[in-house]
Amino acid sequence: MRPYYLHIGNILRAIRKADLFSEDAMRIVNALKDRGLIDVYATKSGPGSVLLSEWLDIFWNYHTSPYIKEKLAHNQKITKRHCYEMGIRVRKYWLPAFNDRTLNSITRQDLKDFSLSLAEKGLAPASINKIMLGGNVALSWAFREGHISVDPTEKLMRFSGTPKKRGILTPAEAEAIFRVNWNDKRAYVGNLLACTTGLRSGEVLAIRKSNIGEKILNVDHSWSNFDGLKSTKTNESRKVPLLPEVREKLMELLADNPHNGENPYIFYGLYENRPVDNKILLKGLRGACKAIGVDYKARGICFHSHRHYWSARMADRMEADKLCRITGHKSRAVFDHYADHVIDENLEEVGRVGAEVFGNILQFRKGA
Repeated sequence: MRPYYLHIGNILRAIRKADLFSEDAMRIVNALKDRGLIDVYATKSGPGSVLLSEWLDIFWNYHTSPYIKEKLAHNQKITKRHCYEMGIRVRKYWLPAFNDRTLNSITRQDLKDFSLSLAEKGLAPASINKIMLGGNVALSWAFREGHISVDPTEKLMRFSGTPKKRGILTPAEAEAIFRVNWNDKRAYVGNLLACTTGLRSGEVLAIRKSNIGEKILNVDHSWSNFDGLKSTKTNESRKVPLLPEVREKLMELLADNPHNGENPYIFYGLYENRPVDNKILLKGLRGACKAIGVDYKARGICFHSHRHYWSARMADRMEADKLCRITGHKSRAVFDHYADHVIDENLEEVGRVGAEVFGNILQFRKGA
């Protein structure tokens, strides 16, 4: 045993005498880690010694984050809105919990305790997962880039639970809301378009003159107040059957547009290069619901409810696989989530069925 201890002693003496930097220390402890002798360590200098709060602030800054620059360089989608929302969650939950902690001091147990503390506050499982994502993505990326020696997020358990479903109008209610007086014609037509096509809010706002065909609506963009005009949620364009009555309303809005651009937004706003705020569409829907006695808050009715309504009603009459291409759902499983409330020829069939399904809704009140 004596030679062994002499060997260790020589190593320790060499370390004490050597002119070491933090990178050298990391190499030494990484060797110990590889042998299973240690789990976690934190250096006093180097990239991992920065405060976690500073790291997260930089990480979710859309304009300066090296992580975001890397994703965009690889053609991976990440939006300004996503970064903004992540930043809010980080500031509200992560910073108070890890105020004086450095990036390289965070352990798996720290993250586990933090997630359990969120659960004790009564937050929904989906909310907890989103909050955890704000820090976990940053920590995992820091490990991949060599800023920290251990990935504390590895094998962390996600919270599971059934998310609260959005509400959906009944067929009678859907007919009724389009028979009352709407204060804003753009809100009326926007909600009508979503109800009869299943378009998302951003896709409705992004509709411009060039998207309107005789029988088809070309959906190739979405609008976000944070990101402006961008690609659709799936990054894919698609064609949607456009009922004649709805097309007529879109063309009326086009004629009302005060801007004289070459390819104006149908749902025009104050400025030529921006459509109306999506809050106008939602405000109109809430007003119509209130007018017919529907408690939209208690029922969970929102603009996206139109997408659920369209999927559910159309699924009553057609095979879901055919409808997925029209709605832009990536999978049958995702479409089924929308419809569980109860090709050219494909487009024609969907259009024909849509005319039958939404026939009562399209019996417009006079002057609408």
